[in-house]
Amino acid sequence: MTFVEGVESACIGVDVGGTFTDVVLSDGARVWSAKAPTTPGALGRGVLDACRLVAGRAGLTLERLLPAVSRFGLGTTAVTNTIAARTGRTVGLITTEGFEDLVPIARAKRVPSDGWLLPPAQLVDRERIVGVAERVDRHGAVLREVDRERVREAGRLLVEERGAQSLAVSFLWSFQNDANERAAVEELTALFPGLPVVSGAALLPVIREYERTQFALLNAYTSGALDGVVELADELRALGLRRPPLLVHSGAGSISVDEGRRTPAPLAESGPAAGIVAALEVCRSAGVTEAVTGDVGGTSFDLSFISGGEAGRRSNGELMGIWTAMPMVDIDSVGAGGGSVAWVDSLGILRVGPRSAGAEPGPACYGRGGTEATVTDALVVLGYIDPDNFLGGDMVLDAEAARAACGRIGERLGLDRTDAAWGIWEVAQASMARALRGRFAERGVDPRTFAMLSMGGCGALFGAALARDLGIGRVLVPDLASVLSAFGAAASDVRRERSRSLGVTLPADPATLRGIVDDLTRAVRDDLAADGVADGDITIELAADLRFHRQTFELPIAWDGELDEAGQLRQREKFLAEYTARYGKGAIVAGAPVELVTIRSVGLGRTARARLARAESAPATAPPRPYGSRPVYTSRAGELAKVPVYRRADLRPGHEIAGPALVDAVDTTSWIPPGASARIDQFLTLDMDLGS
Repeated sequence: MTFVEGVESACIGVDVGGTFTDVVLSDGARVWSAKAPTTPGALGRGVLDACRLVAGRAGLTLERLLPAVSRFGLGTTAVTNTIAARTGRTVGLITTEGFEDLVPIARAKRVPSDGWLLPPAQLVDRERIVGVAERVDRHGAVLREVDRERVREAGRLLVEERGAQSLAVSFLWSFQNDANERAAVEELTALFPGLPVVSGAALLPVIREYERTQFALLNAYTSGALDGVVELADELRALGLRRPPLLVHSGAGSISVDEGRRTPAPLAESGPAAGIVAALEVCRSAGVTEAVTGDVGGTSFDLSFISGGEAGRRSNGELMGIWTAMPMVDIDSVGAGGGSVAWVDSLGILRVGPRSAGAEPGPACYGRGGTEATVTDALVVLGYIDPDNFLGGDMVLDAEAARAACGRIGERLGLDRTDAAWGIWEVAQASMARALRGRFAERGVDPRTFAMLSMGGCGALFGAALARDLGIGRVLVPDLASVLSAFGAAASDVRRERSRSLGVTLPADPATLRGIVDDLTRAVRDDLAADGVADGDITIELAADLRFHRQTFELPIAWDGELDEAGQLRQREKFLAEYTARYGKGAIVAGAPVELVTIRSVGLGRTARARLARAESAPATAPPRPYGSRPVYTSRAGELAKVPVYRRADLRPGHEIAGPALVDAVDTTSWIPPGASARIDQFLTLDMDLGS
């Protein structure tokens, strides 16, 4: 397949992972993909390497391709890495006098660390938190105007004496009235031109001072994380890209690079969120409305739910150990991916992750100096990965190095290298299954009513085993499984949100509610216009966070219908139905009032985007033929079994394969276990039936 030049309809999506940078190119009818090693510390080099590879597969140079690209989407780990490695800017926090210990106390949360329960890691040291005299009450009335001179003194103390490189301002009840917070930001901006100064109320005016402050701190902390992305955007423009890149954010939408620099924290779940965008496309093409996604990349296993054909969402949650307010797709991650390192703890128990070998040095089998056994090394030892055909033969793995690494772990456990490899496989799988079971239990839903969608470089090797563990009978493995997040980066709409916390009981005054929604909607339209979206391409949706009166947490519910009293009561019934589904009828108190905590206006901007392509050739008329076989360990105590191996590129719609079997694609391998069967659909998705 060769790209047709001159159509100016190409879309490129890039996902920068911990080990590989994935890229997808689509011209609307065909799709090409490629992988290149991620280049830590030089994001742009890995992205351009991957883009040159995919351009070559389409028969072009990158310089000839980029002028035809109408959409360049990027899922980046720049913010994620800054938070995870704690390499952000030194932050100073100015807050309401008397509340300086709000962040250090961390709502009394404690996390396990080497046998102790300790406060979570902080983004700001206590010595860099200063209180100033000001006060706003819970209704928004200013009881005491902010002391501007004290703000300037606090700023000088934090920057000139205590080394703050960015400042966050977050006052009590500022979401109700941000006059004092705005005044403080004005003073600090005038005092320190060029220094990043962020306001919690300006970024996210929602209730709960701790979560709002954490969001402000995250943005101040990561305010320099996108410098490499800006350099990449400049280089792409110099190479011929006519439209600036769009960055995928944690809400499974896209924003401009300028908006990303203003509020970088929402980019922290960029890659996994892009994967959810693509997963929705795959589920719609397969007619699936209830699914759980399992994305096994190089460093983590990311899971999310699709219910009623829509992605699950949340308005606050934990982000790499930091509890914060932030609209995001509901994604959970555990440190179990292809590059996760196996180790033996002080009790002599085998562990896997959360530490990853990353791209440099990578797993031992990469031959780049790594010596520790990883999940990828175990899969090589067990026969699931062909070391001579990794990445379609572009990269040859060192099988002997993998065996030696697993052997060293085995020596500490009294096992041979094969048993050690099987143990690594089982421990990684158990971590993933435990996370899945916990989330199903939390949501109060039956796994047997769901399908599993496997993606990521290793996802298709774990999907069937995880599904059987949970009683799930159907597994979907897309043709683009290993680069699905990159496809999502090229397929997401521009998405902007504006929120306002209210704390009113339903039904509330319709006129007041309409006024607030109108203000939020105008702001969202302005945001989308600033991102270059035409007014005719904008769609506005509403969502609300609801809870029973005085409960601690709320549920996000899409708002359907009007804002009048009847519409609000319908929204109350939707909340009751969702609450019952999650927690049971016994958790409902008859007649309990329901609070509208926060209302959100969500703006979607349509842009050029990649779409899943139907298979070009005619459906299969003859059974598929394996191109060979591979010796594989299919059980802990079992002997090597010769398993037929099929080329993914040879499979056409209608082809059926009975397990056990392996399906090798250029960049991933799918495992069809004994007793299962798989069929290829019209979009080349491998649709697996695990049987009884």
